This record gives sequence, structure tokens and C-alpha cells, in this order.
Amino acid sequence: MALRFFGASLEDKARILVFNIACGLLSLAVVSYVFYFSLKNDFDVLFSSYSQNTIYLEQMRKFIISDSKEMPSQEVLDKNMEQIQMLWHNAEGIHLKYQENFILEQTRKAYLFFLSQEESGYYYKVLDKEKYYYQKLHQKILAYVDFLKTYSLKDTDFNLRLKNIAKELNLEISNVISSSLEVAIYQKKRSDLLHNILLVVVFVIMCLIMLITLLLSFVILKHIKNLHAVLEIRIKEKTKELQMLNDSLQDTIAKEVLESRKKDQIMYQQARLASMGEMIQNIAHQWRQPLNALILLIQAFRVKSQNGKLTQEFVETQVEDGMKIAKQMSRTIEDFRSFFHQSSQKEQFNLKELIDETIALISPILKQNEIHIQIDCPKDIQIYGLKSSLSQVILNLVKNSQDALKSREIKPAEIYIVAYEFKENLVKIECLDNAGGIKLSDIHKIFEPYFTTKHKSIGTGIGLYMSKQIIEKQMQGSIEVQNMQWKGVDCKFCEEGACLKECQSEAGVCGAQFTITIPKDGEI
Repeated sequence: MALRFFGASLEDKARILVFNIACGLLSLAVVSYVFYFSLKNDFDVLFSSYSQNTIYLEQMRKFIISDSKEMPSQEVLDKNMEQIQMLWHNAEGIHLKYQENFILEQTRKAYLFFLSQEESGYYYKVLDKEKYYYQKLHQKILAYVDFLKTYSLKDTDFNLRLKNIAKELNLEISNVISSSLEVAIYQKKRSDLLHNILLVVVFVIMCLIMLITLLLSFVILKHIKNLHAVLEIRIKEKTKELQMLNDSLQDTIAKEVLESRKKDQIMYQQARLASMGEMIQNIAHQWRQPLNALILLIQAFRVKSQNGKLTQEFVETQVEDGMKIAKQMSRTIEDFRSFFHQSSQKEQFNLKELIDETIALISPILKQNEIHIQIDCPKDIQIYGLKSSLSQVILNLVKNSQDALKSREIKPAEIYIVAYEFKENLVKIECLDNAGGIKLSDIHKIFEPYFTTKHKSIGTGIGLYMSKQIIEKQMQGSIEVQNMQWKGVDCKFCEEGACLKECQSEAGVCGAQFTITIPKDGEI
């Protein structure tokens, strides 16, 4: 049993401890209640038995003495006789009615057990004497009643005999009261013993409860300490495992971050190369007309020389025109060089000038494809950030609109760029076209790498991804896309019912709007 207890779980041991305390408290309550009830009952019985009997016997004595000293009438004698009979009946009834309960009986036995043989014999002698005196008093009362019924006041020796009987009754009443007092004294001693036993029992139970509680508490505390030691060892082992796993994860994450940066760098370079290819086409397109003019100018020199009409004035005029053409071509190269110039340093720039310079790079292609672009931007918006990166994002959005308008053959083709200050430190740049919008099945994937709605031979799928990376990571902003319905500059967001038609059913009215939100001072 002890082995089963020591091998029990902490929860079971705690339950046993609580059960032990509850049982101890319950036993204390039961013992205290039982002994208290017994003491009270014993006290009540002693009081009623002794006190009431004494009262009845004293009243009997009063009537008897009254009959013997005075010479009452026969009627008074008969009345006193009835009163004496009634009082004796009550006193004898109380004496016979008294019975010990189980607790008192066991206490009496314990009391007699602790008494010496002489004292125990004396106790029984006292009880027998009380019983004897009650019986003798009973006989005397019967004799007294019989005398009163047999003799009358007319008899010569009535008074003498009445006084003798009254004297004997008075003596017997005194003996009964004296014997009852001795019994009450012994019962009082028994009650004291019961009280002492109660104190001992309660003290023993309390000691047992404390001893068992301390023992169980010690066992449970030891169990908790052992459990704590085991858990501490396990925690150290798990902590070590987690530390090793964390180190491994950190190494893995570092490698993945490095790989991700390499991939982003490669994608960024791919996007740059794609932009450079497109810009070279723009350079070629913008140089074609000045080159033709230079060719014509050189041919004019040869014709004039062959005809002998080459004058100094003609030479100066043609040289001046040629220098203008060369400066224009040089300015074009400088604009493209500035666009491709990568700078990791933030700088202060005017947003209106940036948008105009960016659109100027692609305006010849837009004109060639009959695409009209409208710019609405205040001249006083200043931004502190990466100028060339923002220019590349705007150019990429315009180029996407151009490709969509061209592939869908939208007439008239419109691109609308609007910029405005938002709240205290934010600027919004919106780029909207009327190319029919983006399919709902594609719009949530539009910023994913290598995802494109164009033909694979045309689109690379990295332009919008890199634009999102530039805006969010380099400029601490955000970029979003939403299908719109518009007519000129009056536009609104597509309702769900319209977008269910993929927005392309009304090409020229619907379009995609890209919204860029960036801080003016480079921080949100």
C-alpha cells in the first residue's frame, strides 16, 4: 500500500492529502458534536432528576409535617394525602424514567474501569442504597396512605401514631435526598471524565491530522522537487535542442536570404537590361531623324563643292545647323545616361520634373503608336528619396500601359498620370489607362515574379515585381492596382458587376489604375 502511494502521481497524492484533511475535520466535528450532546444530555438529566426530585420530596415533607403538628380536619387530611401521592408519583416517575444513552453508558464503564476496586464497589453500593431508600420510602408512603384510610380522627391514639409515621417518613425522605445527592456527585465525576476524554480524543485526532498532513505534505513536496528536477533536465535538453535548431534555422535563413538577394539582384539586372533594350530602341528612334538631317547636310556640302558654289556663308550656316543637331543628339544620350545612372544615395528632387523627364524618354514611341498621355502634377511637390528608382517605376508602368493599348488596338489610346499630396507627409501617384483593365483571375498575381499577361516573347514578368520591391523596400511606400471605369479624367472604381465582365468588354472605357503611395521625406 505504501509503495502504491509513493508511486502515485502528484494529482493522486494531492487528492489523498485533501481527503485526509477533510476526514480529520469531519471526525473532529462528529466527535465534538456527539460528546457535546452527551454532556448536555447528562447535565440536563442530572439537573432535572436531582433538582426536581428534591423539590417534590421537600413538598411531601411539608405536607407530612403539617399533618403531624396541626390537627387538620378529615377533609384536609384527605386532600394532603392526595397531594403526597401525586408528588411521590412524580418523583418516582422521574427516577425510573432516567436511562443512560450509549455514550453515557460507555463513559460509565470507562469511569468504573479507571476506578479502584474499592471505589468501584462503593459506587455500586451508593446506587443500591439509593434504590433501597426509594423502595423503603415507597413502602412508608403506602403505609401512611393506608393508615389515613383505615383510622379516623376519633381514634384515641390517632395523633400519636400519625406523628410516629410522619417522623419515619421525614427520615426516609432525608435518606432519599442524601442518597440522590451522592449519586449526583458520582454522575458529576463521570461528566468530568467525559469532558476529559473529549479533550484527549480531540487532541489525539488533531495530532494525527497534523502528523499525517505533514507526512503527506513532505511526500508531495519531495515529489514536486523530483518532478522539478526532471523537468529542469528535460527543459535544458529541449533548450539545447531548440538552440541547435535555431542555429540551424538561422544558418538556413541566412543562406535563403542571401539566395533571395542574389535572385532579386539577378531579376533587377534583368529588368534593367530589358529597360536598356527598350531605351536603346528609343535612342535609335530619336536619332534616326537627326542622322537623316546630318546626312542631308553632308550631301549638300558635296553638291555645293561639285558645282563650285561652296561659299563661306553656306559653310557657316551648315556647320551651325549641324552643331544644333549634334547637341540635340548629345542631350538625348545624356538624358538616357541619367536614367540608367544608379545612385544608392537619397536626394531631394521635384516630382513634376521627374515625371516630365521620364515621359520624355518614351514620348517618341508613344507618339509613334498614337498614344496620348496627360500629366497632372503640381510643380511644388518635393520628395526626398531615390530619384532614378522612382523614375524606373513610372517608366515601367507607362511601358506596360503602352503594350496593353498597342496589343488591344485601343483607339483613342489614353494614359493619365496624376500626382497629389495626401495627408501630411504622403504623396500619391496614380497611373491610369483605358486598355480594358486586368482580368480578375490575374489581378491578385500581377506583382508576382515572372508572372506576365503578355506573350512570353514580349513580357519577362519581372517589371512589376521589381517596381513593388523598389517602392516598398527602398522608398518605404506601397503600390496597388485596381480596375477603373473612366471617361477622360472622370473615373471611378469598377463595381463588382462590371468586373465580372473582366472589364475588357468595354475597352476604351475601363482600365487599370496603379496607385503609388510614398513619403515625401523618405520615412513614414
